[in-house]
Amino acid sequence: MREIHKKHSAVRHMAKLPLGATLAGLIVTAPAFAETSQPKDTVLAPVNVDAKLADPAAPSDKSYNKATTTVGKMPTAKRDIPQSETTITQRLIADQGDATLKEAMRNVPGLTFNAGEGGRTGDNITLRGFSAATDIYLDGVRDIGQYNRDLFDVDRVEALFGPSSMLFGKGSTGGLVNQVSKHPFAGNRTEVSGTVGTNRYQRATIDANKMVGNASALRVNAMVQKADGDRDGTEQNRWGIAPSLRLGIGEPTELILSYYHLTEDNVPDYGVPYYQGQPIDVPLSRFYGLANWDYEKNKADIGTAIVQHKLTSAVTLRNTLRYGKYHRDVWPTAPRLNLASTGGVLTDNTVINRNRPGREGTEKILSNQFDVTAEFRTGDIKHQVLAGLDYTSEKSTTYRWSQKGGAAPTTVGNPDPLPTIDAPEKVPGTDVNFDSNVIGIYAQDMIELTYQWKVLAGLRWDRFKGDYTTKTFDVGSSSWSSVQTARTDRIASYRTGVIYQPNAQQSYYATFGTSFNPSGEAYALDPRGANTPPEKNRNIEIGSKFDLLDGDLSLRAALFRIVKTHERNTDPLKTDVYLLSGKRHTDGIELGVAGRLTEKWEAFGNVTLMKSKIDNHIDPAIQGREAANTPRYTVGGWTTYALGAGWKVGGGFDAKGKRYTGTNNTTSLPAYIRWDAMLAYDQRDYTVQVNATNLTDKKYYEGLYGGHTTTGPGRGVQLTGTYRFN
Repeated sequence: MREIHKKHSAVRHMAKLPLGATLAGLIVTAPAFAETSQPKDTVLAPVNVDAKLADPAAPSDKSYNKATTTVGKMPTAKRDIPQSETTITQRLIADQGDATLKEAMRNVPGLTFNAGEGGRTGDNITLRGFSAATDIYLDGVRDIGQYNRDLFDVDRVEALFGPSSMLFGKGSTGGLVNQVSKHPFAGNRTEVSGTVGTNRYQRATIDANKMVGNASALRVNAMVQKADGDRDGTEQNRWGIAPSLRLGIGEPTELILSYYHLTEDNVPDYGVPYYQGQPIDVPLSRFYGLANWDYEKNKADIGTAIVQHKLTSAVTLRNTLRYGKYHRDVWPTAPRLNLASTGGVLTDNTVINRNRPGREGTEKILSNQFDVTAEFRTGDIKHQVLAGLDYTSEKSTTYRWSQKGGAAPTTVGNPDPLPTIDAPEKVPGTDVNFDSNVIGIYAQDMIELTYQWKVLAGLRWDRFKGDYTTKTFDVGSSSWSSVQTARTDRIASYRTGVIYQPNAQQSYYATFGTSFNPSGEAYALDPRGANTPPEKNRNIEIGSKFDLLDGDLSLRAALFRIVKTHERNTDPLKTDVYLLSGKRHTDGIELGVAGRLTEKWEAFGNVTLMKSKIDNHIDPAIQGREAANTPRYTVGGWTTYALGAGWKVGGGFDAKGKRYTGTNNTTSLPAYIRWDAMLAYDQRDYTVQVNATNLTDKKYYEGLYGGHTTTGPGRGVQLTGTYRFN
């Protein structure tokens, strides 16, 4: 019965015939079959398909979410990076009204700031409880200058968390921050912007991009700013210009030539000292420096040439050559309490001594990075290989002095920032010179075993050689003495990870990475450091990333542990003494969200919960305590909503937990939360925007140092007008 109801194909039918009849039938019927079944040729009209080529230099001004990142030395989908990372896009920077890198970095989870002190000035950050002062990059090359970075030529800021020496060499214990420059792109667009605000804030910028050929574009960014600080007598003045030329856009060979210049002329603020384990509680406007004599003059000049050639569709060569020169001349006032003046009790009459540690120095960097990226298959397994060789020469000179006779003291309750005094005279202190040469060679392979499983394996070898000369001036004999030290380290770094991606929306990973900190990492190498091997760090992390709403929204979560061994810390009260805490670790949980929840609603936020512990220390009393500048939590969020007809409203907050200033855990900065808001009217050609910062005028402490802390900005309002044209 089943046979009766089956449909019989022609072949099945012929199979029942005798073989000879079947062949005969095929011979007879074949021409007729061919004649009737052969379709006639049809000529279709030409079809042209136009599509824009994805341009990695295109401005990131469309959303808070960017699906790819370049922080791993090549454009990579974030879901393919087995580490925590976050990107501060141009859209977020513009909506928040951020003008400096420091302002944008408030969005980076687990990040805190250090105050300027006798050593470093400028941007000085800590990530996940570990110093990242020398882990700031510009387009993947170390940005070694000690200056306050501006965003006028920055498209976005990327942060990669956890030890990453396999990619970048020394440093990156808690992570690193990479600035991505505003490179030329295919198109014509000019944007002119002006801002005025409280504290006599005045700022103007221009961003002009113009095609100068079918595949070439020129882009010029410039900025000028003049502003007072929140504290009486402080100033923040600077100007900068950054032209760049890009040749061969979209062609096999591309060349980008760029130059960056920034000049600062500030009156710096070293904040307030501590009393009984807390910052002294005085009005925000009180400035204990000398407005007419304190100064911070910085210059940064950076030239870069990037050439990229696509050897084949799967192999790309890239070389980045950078020369940078940074000069700083800083003479601030560091306030110190003289409690003996009021019998050990803090009153308005308590004397504040004005310590004036001056220093002038120059850092120079010459770096060349050569990278090869290649994609190929071995059987069914896909490989994405990154290999490279880099060489970096860094030179640093620093001259330190103090003020002859000291500076006139003031009092807690009645500071006089404008005393009538003779021009301060300098007393020589030290003259130090540091010269390092680093060679690194590395390779990593992202192995796609199946559609769901990927394995990352990377190895790097570095040779770090540093020579250091210290000259010390003896006031009594008016003579100089000199000490020379040197050290060479050869060390390997690893990066491994396993990624499981069950579909296009989910990605889960587990990773292990290492890094190292040589003794001369921060341009300081005394005889004690010359005999000290590099600190070693390792990061263990598991996490997940989700791309939702057709990629408009990304979520991420991570659980991490960073361990440092043989740690050297500079004593916050004695800068010539090392504290060898031996070993410490930070455990943490990190959550993040970025992107568009609806067509009108955007959000960006991060949470990092941390718990640090000093496991081993030469001082038993320190063992078991928390690390300095490692708050239990950092939380931040920002959101905007488009009301319609061009109106947009937004707001956010930044909160940090209590932080200790030293490993003895006796002095701390209190927890705080700061609220901001924004209202904008946006049309195709222009935007008018109002940003209000620190709405509640919360007094909080932002920068941390053993002897003083710098305050965060008070309530402020800024009005920005932007005009765009082609």
